[in-house]
Amino acid sequence: MGKQTIKTEKVLSAYRVLSTAKYTKMSDEDKIKVWKIARALKPVATKFEDDSKDASEKFKPEGFDENLRKAQEYERVTKDADADASKLEMGAAEYNAFIKELQKYNKLVGDAIKEYAEKEVEVEFDALSEDAFGKLMASNEWTMEQTLEIGMLIV
Repeated sequence: MGKQTIKTEKVLSAYRVLSTAKYTKMSDEDKIKVWKIARALKPVATKFEDDSKDASEKFKPEGFDENLRKAQEYERVTKDADADASKLEMGAAEYNAFIKELQKYNKLVGDAIKEYAEKEVEVEFDALSEDAFGKLMASNEWTMEQTLEIGMLIV
């Protein structure tokens, strides 16, 4: 097994892709290896997601969930030319104010978790061969970005 030092945000991205990966075209041995890689990444990804959720909850402005619901309804109705906008609970001025509040909230959460996302962590797993990675790619419909990110990490 080899240890790698990786930024938490890279682990999170890789785990999100690998946790939903299909292994259909791979040998049983390589399926197990990929599964073990995902298991090695999971604790780091889970902790970061938990920390992010915690920050998101702690920093929510008062009435946020209700205003978010109203803003989503506003967006849905205003995009539909046939919809009756007269019964909306939120007008354009309130909607625009909420969007500004939402942007401030998202920035606050992002600032709070940034140092954790950039923190380097050690993860230990056996690398996948290029041939096995090719079969993993053939088993999935990943974007080029996903393929490069995963390949750089696990091969």
